[in-house]
Parts: sequence; structure tokens; C-alpha cells
Amino acid sequence: MTKLAKVVLVVASVLSIVIFIAVSGFIGIQVFSGSTQLVTNERTSGVDEALLATYGVDYQSFRGTYRVEELSIPSTLGDHVVPADYIYAGESQGNRDHRTVILVHGLGGNRYSNYPLAEFFLQQGYNVVTYDQRSSNQNYARYTTFGYLEKHDLIDWVNYVRGQAPHQRIGVWGASFGGATAGLALGYDDMHEKVDFLILDSPVSSMEWMIGQEMREMNVGVLAPYMTWCGSIVNRLKLGFTYQDADVPSAMKRVSTPVLIINSRLDSLTPHFMGQDIYDALQGENKEIWTVDDSEHFEVWTDHNQEYRDRVVSFLKRHAEVTEQ
Repeated sequence: MTKLAKVVLVVASVLSIVIFIAVSGFIGIQVFSGSTQLVTNERTSGVDEALLATYGVDYQSFRGTYRVEELSIPSTLGDHVVPADYIYAGESQGNRDHRTVILVHGLGGNRYSNYPLAEFFLQQGYNVVTYDQRSSNQNYARYTTFGYLEKHDLIDWVNYVRGQAPHQRIGVWGASFGGATAGLALGYDDMHEKVDFLILDSPVSSMEWMIGQEMREMNVGVLAPYMTWCGSIVNRLKLGFTYQDADVPSAMKRVSTPVLIINSRLDSLTPHFMGQDIYDALQGENKEIWTVDDSEHFEVWTDHNQEYRDRVVSFLKRHAEVTEQ
């Protein structure tokens, strides 16, 4: 090979690497931007009374029946506050030193969209905390990260409630995106020792799979795994973690908290395998999974309402000493 040919080969190789890095960086930034701003505060603000009505909940009647205290706590990871409704069961007589369940809503919801489940737990004698996840309603933290950063807001609320009710039963219920938040939170440090039970409804199990699926559905002529890889690298550079780090089954391998998983084989948004993967990762016998065949995403509550109630009450009676009402 002549000297000129060697120079041309080196220049071509360097240019190829530069072009690859530039293209990968551009794609990564686009994927990062799209995947970390999936909802906005404006689009998730306020009370959707029509939505609540579909679940048989009248907002005004609910607020008139139960004492609802609006409360915010500062985030320990970020400069935002985490707003919530602290709702008191009749049995608590307005006392926070009472058994409590924390509700974590899904993507596109807010703390009010949890009111149907809040009413159910209130009827079981639990105080309820339902809060706004990041980038939703009045929580102005910027990014959505499929539970990875969001888990810290839940951890803050668990610690707050545990401080108010140090010797009471504390539980967490999370749906869809909120299920990922809940699972990742309980798998963080010793958090599972502070929570007495966990219920996951149609949970997301993998940030990597969810973003990869979005890339596949876009069908833009670029390999989905490559776009996902690019996005994960940019995510690591900007936020300090990769998509693989937001993996719920891996996080929950050490969790000893009793867990109930609810999902459906018909769910195409968070497919059946997601809940099954979380269930399989859990060690020990304090775990249950209830799978239906015919419900779309997060519709088991409406399609099988009485059985949903019965199964949760049964789970609570076994693991949280709740008297059925």
C-alpha cells in the first residue's frame, strides 16, 4: 500500500468515526428529548371530573365526604416540591398516626386521578396520600424517567408518612408508570423495610423496553436497538444513568415486602410479561400475581371491579391485618 493510500485510509476512517459519533449524538439527543418529556404540567393540570365520573367518583362529593389536606414536601433530589392530597379515613379522626397507603399515578395522570382507588382504601380504614409525579400537575420537576428519578419523590413521601405514623402499617399502590416508580423505590437501599405491602397494577418493568418499543413503532428506517442505545448514552451523560439501570425486576430482587401484582394478557402497553418478570424476580413466598385475560391497559379495576376489591382486601388481610368492611 502506497503512502498516499494509507493517508486516504486513515482520513476516511477518522471521518467515518466522526460521522458515526455525530449521527449517534444527534439521534441520542432526539431520543432523550422525546423520552424524558412524555408529559407536561400543562397537559396534566387540574381535576378531570369527567374521567372520575367514569369510575363512579364525583369530585365534589368526594371532597365533601373526606377530609382532604393539600400538602407539599421538599424533594431530597432536586429543587422542586412534591405536592399531595393527604386524605383521612373516618377511623383516623384526622390523625396522621394511622395506617396509610401512598398512591402513585400513571403517565398522563395526577394525584386526583387516583381518587377512585383512594376511596377504596379509605373504605378499608386507611389514610391515603396521593401525590403528583414529576412533570405532572403541580410537580414541576422537569424529566420523566420511567420511575428512576421519580422513585426519590416516593421515597420522600414514604419517609414523611413513616415519621408521622412510625408504628403503623404503611403501603404503596402504583399503576403502570407509577408501578415502575414504586418498584424501583422499594428496591432502593432499605426502603422495602419501611413499607409493609406493595400493590402493582399493570406495572412498567423496563425503561429500555418501553423506549425501544416506541422506537420500533416509529418505523423511521433506523434500527430501533441503535436508536435506543444512542438515547441511553445521552441519558447517561445528562442524567447519570442508563436505560438498563431503570429495570424493576433487577431492583426488586432483594425486596421482602409482600407484593401483589395485577395485570392482563390483553394489555399491549405494559404486556403481561412485565408483571410476570417482576413476580419471578421476587424472592420468598410473600408474593401474589393475579392475571386476567380480557382487560386493556389499567382497566382491570373497571372490568373486574368486585374481584379486584376482593383480591386486594384478601391480600391486605393476609399481610396487613385489615378487617374487611
